[in-house]
Amino acid sequence: MSARVLSDLLFPPPRPAAPEPTLLPWLARWADPADLPRIAQAAAGLAATVDPGWPPIAEAVAEVLARRIRDPGQLDALVAALPPLAGRLAAGPATRSDVQREPPETLVYRALGGRAGPGGLHAPAASGADRTPRPASDVPLDSAWGRLHSLAEAAPPDIPPLANLTLLADLLTGRAEQPGALSASEAAYLLPYLDPRSGLRHERARQALDLVEAALREEADWYAAALATRAAPYLDEEQRRHLRSIADRAAADPWDGHLRALSLTARLPWPSASAETAAAHPAGPALDHAFATADPLAVAELCQEAVESVITHHTGDAGWQTPQSDWWTGPPGGIPADHPGTEAQPTPPSPADAAARQVPMSATEPVAEPARYVNAHIVLPHEPAAPVDRYRPLRPATRYAVRVGIGPAEAGSLIDRPAPFPSALLLPSADGHWLDVTAASSDLQVDRAPAALFLPRHGAAWACRCPPGSSQHRCHQFERTSYVLLGLRSAHTPGTGRLRVAIHHRGHLLQSFQISVETGTDAMRAWPAAALYGTEDYADSADFNDVGTRSPRELSVVTGAPDGTFWIRWGTDSTGELSVFTGEAQLGGAMRDFREALWDAHLAVISQQQSADDPGNPDGQQDYRAHLTHLALLGRTLYHALRGMVEPGLPAPTDQPRTIQVARVQNSAYVFPWAGVYDLPLNDPRPHPDTGADAAHWYKPCPVLDHWQRDVIEGGYPYACPHRAEHRLDTLCPYGFWGFRYVIEVPPSALSRPSLRLEIPYGDTADLVVGHTLSKRLDVPAITAHLNRVADRLPGFTVQSCSSAGDLGHALARRDLQLVYFLCHGLRGSRHSPHVGPVVEIGVDEEISTNQITVWNDHLWVNQPEHWSVTAPLVIINGCHTAEISPEALVSFVDAFSRAGSAGVIGTEIMINQNVAAEAAELFIGHFADPDGVDVGEAIRRMRLDLLAKGNVTGLAYTPYCSSELRLSRVPAVQGAGTAESRAGSARPWPADRTPAGSAQ
Repeated sequence: MSARVLSDLLFPPPRPAAPEPTLLPWLARWADPADLPRIAQAAAGLAATVDPGWPPIAEAVAEVLARRIRDPGQLDALVAALPPLAGRLAAGPATRSDVQREPPETLVYRALGGRAGPGGLHAPAASGADRTPRPASDVPLDSAWGRLHSLAEAAPPDIPPLANLTLLADLLTGRAEQPGALSASEAAYLLPYLDPRSGLRHERARQALDLVEAALREEADWYAAALATRAAPYLDEEQRRHLRSIADRAAADPWDGHLRALSLTARLPWPSASAETAAAHPAGPALDHAFATADPLAVAELCQEAVESVITHHTGDAGWQTPQSDWWTGPPGGIPADHPGTEAQPTPPSPADAAARQVPMSATEPVAEPARYVNAHIVLPHEPAAPVDRYRPLRPATRYAVRVGIGPAEAGSLIDRPAPFPSALLLPSADGHWLDVTAASSDLQVDRAPAALFLPRHGAAWACRCPPGSSQHRCHQFERTSYVLLGLRSAHTPGTGRLRVAIHHRGHLLQSFQISVETGTDAMRAWPAAALYGTEDYADSADFNDVGTRSPRELSVVTGAPDGTFWIRWGTDSTGELSVFTGEAQLGGAMRDFREALWDAHLAVISQQQSADDPGNPDGQQDYRAHLTHLALLGRTLYHALRGMVEPGLPAPTDQPRTIQVARVQNSAYVFPWAGVYDLPLNDPRPHPDTGADAAHWYKPCPVLDHWQRDVIEGGYPYACPHRAEHRLDTLCPYGFWGFRYVIEVPPSALSRPSLRLEIPYGDTADLVVGHTLSKRLDVPAITAHLNRVADRLPGFTVQSCSSAGDLGHALARRDLQLVYFLCHGLRGSRHSPHVGPVVEIGVDEEISTNQITVWNDHLWVNQPEHWSVTAPLVIINGCHTAEISPEALVSFVDAFSRAGSAGVIGTEIMINQNVAAEAAELFIGHFADPDGVDVGEAIRRMRLDLLAKGNVTGLAYTPYCSSELRLSRVPAVQGAGTAESRAGSARPWPADRTPAGSAQ
């Protein structure tokens, strides 16, 4: 790039003859080292007063020099020109000079730099160095300088080495908090360091906006931008609108647009002084891009010219100005009356008294906690503070970034009407939680590596250099940013693509968003709609109060697209990437084949019940292992497809419990057979060359198959095969299936239900409502015996039988209810009307559709106060004797009951024979309702293992559509509450010839 082009960037025609002073920190980065003393001198000249001048420029230059220079001799010269630089240095370099001969202000800054904690340091202290700067020999400890030195040593870590010593003293003594003590410009300068509890921020932010408006009238555009940049993080929404109106009236390109962007995007304190001054100038990113590829000699010459121009036009050769000896105490012990905006004050307090009055000045601890939201914008990587226009398509084949933060709602965020992010995500004793932010897309090129955000108990989230997951933060608030950036490259050709942004905590998917991105040109757009927009389609909980108490999730999946596309992330740490997986396209008919094989195995159990139940029967064992082999080969196909999308691979089995979270977005009907995934290595089967034996004889059975009762059932239902050390290639073991090894949950989105339930409370009594069929096609005496056994497993429960839709609707209107059990038929469509979707039948051909459940909820149950608000039931849908309801149709019942407020629903992948379904329900309820019972996820897993002891793999068909940690919770009886007998009187009893033992009569 030519010198002329570079010169036009630094000295464009609309600007004055010299670059703005806010470019000095930028010049300090690019200038030749020989020119740094002049830059330090120019910056020092801006520190003496706030108007004219601007001390943050000196502070930013000090930051840059502290990072750039390591030579002790050059540092001594730069510290002499710009004493605040001493507060940015570690103790090591500082000890190389004779501190006894240094000016008193330098010693004060060294005291600020030598504090324990952040203190503005950028490097660790040298080993063995003396970290305690000593006051000069001719300055007594009881003098103003000596006392200020002591206050600096005890200053809170939130106070950086401010370049204006007078105002630094005001801050350390607490005088800055006194109304009327500061001029408007001084108050704007100290705005970030005010105690948020003082109540002064709002008024001083308003004063800062008045100064911005006045500076624009005087055509001091750079100063207006500097003031606005400092004040922007502390403006309320009304003040932000006022800043935009000021910018609209200014018409000072490019500064007016820059002020508008600040009003929209600057929400957190700037991570550093250099970051603030960079944000105060609109030309910084363009200059960085241009100078990075320019000739170094041309860059050095232009920087030298620019520095001299700034000195000539803005600062002069005054350099650093040391306050007079009476600058603080003053005659007789007060601050001099000629100090701008002050009057005589009493002698400053002792260091101990001042330190006792100090309070932490962290802007992340607001007095009133506002709602927090996920904010997302598309930005250019080198301009993260300025989102691109959401009404214009992205340029093709261009690098962008998705900027994601959590805090107050930001204007222009792409997320349309987001639900509030949790304001009480943390346990009371916790400081905050680490969150992982990931993105994935099948249409666009995105960076899938996770980025870490820390969400504190109060205030907005931030990104910092601390290792994700660390329990203590070593970063300073000035090193933090309020967002993370996820790389994005727009499509090469015009069109619309979509990407998903997901936020996880310890493997839990908390929230998920889809962002639509249009690529092209303005001329191609036919309507004035947004080209970039997003929608929230999944939330783990409405309030997230319980997230910090829940166990990690080993695998997290988002399902939602009609074509079977889902997004998968493995791992509980911060390394897992989000991958896109198109189920039907990548698996073909494997899922359909697996369900058919599961159905066939289930039919074999029915036809050979006696053989399969007898482990010693060779025919039953042979059929059982043949079906197990067939399912394992199909499950292997599912696993290999998943493994190709999840890097670096899926972990090996362990003895520890692990949970898989399958998050269903709103109105999602796609169902993947997660329990059937098989991950032990199997070669392709080949028939025996002599006998022609089938695939079942190709693989070696795991010894656990011969000792299932002893090693698994009596062994406490282990999470890994007890014989896994003996596993080799081609070992056939039930523990290869995820459904036997993992707990699997499918919680619906909180956007369609009140909240995620983890407990179903009950007292001395509880309630079960049963909707059952009386179809003559089924074995009614067997149904009666089954319901008797269910009641036996629920001691203390009042059981209400319903064999008609009307009775069931009124029974479900009960305010508090623990369990609902459907033993029913399932049909693809109504027998009575072609316009009614899937139905379940109870009684004698009485149909209940999802529409009926919605009508009950909206018109019948709504009349009951707090219906299912305190105690909500787990709904078990056990469909018998038909394969007509598909898994996709069954989840419509899941959604209907979820919207009604149920705690969860248990359904099946396939419809199951009456006897098998009855046994599965009895086993599940026995584990779930036992006084020492387990949660839903573990009860389902144990039920599967119990059935497998009889050669029955049908347990893989059951899925909990709720939190896996949902459990029955015994609570003390409330005085005055009805007893089981009193409530049973209002319950509709079982028919006399079908009354289960133990139910109310």
